[in-house]
Amino acid sequence: MSSRSRYLIFALPGGLYALELGQVAEICEPKEFWPVPAAPSCYRGAMSFRGAITAVMDLAAFMGQPDEREAEKLIVLHPEIASLAFLVRRTLRIVTADQVELRQVADEPFIIGLLALPEGEEARLLDAEAITMQATATINASPPHTE
Repeated sequence: MSSRSRYLIFALPGGLYALELGQVAEICEPKEFWPVPAAPSCYRGAMSFRGAITAVMDLAAFMGQPDEREAEKLIVLHPEIASLAFLVRRTLRIVTADQVELRQVADEPFIIGLLALPEGEEARLLDAEAITMQATATINASPPHTE
């Protein structure tokens, strides 16, 4: 972890989570998106982001938590990582590596480690690339849509 690293802290029904800020292209209000027929239930649809089709995923549902029905924010990943956006309950703040302590975790899917925050809380640091790989496998495994 570089001392220049910064992390976006956000909330899901299962607690606090974090992404490396360098993986995030934009944080915005949920935009209009269109359903994708036969997509897994964690996919809410697709939207246009800077002229590119971007999948919109309910991150809580993808991670096995209750669906995020109170989503207030959309975290759009950098296109170099994936054309993917996460619906989340809310974004809270950005912290620097100097403000947190990164702790290792037992083998937990999609989690790099725990960030010990200054307030005594912990946020699970997500592995955006691992989520993207599994999300791609999930959408590719869904049954084809037939008319």
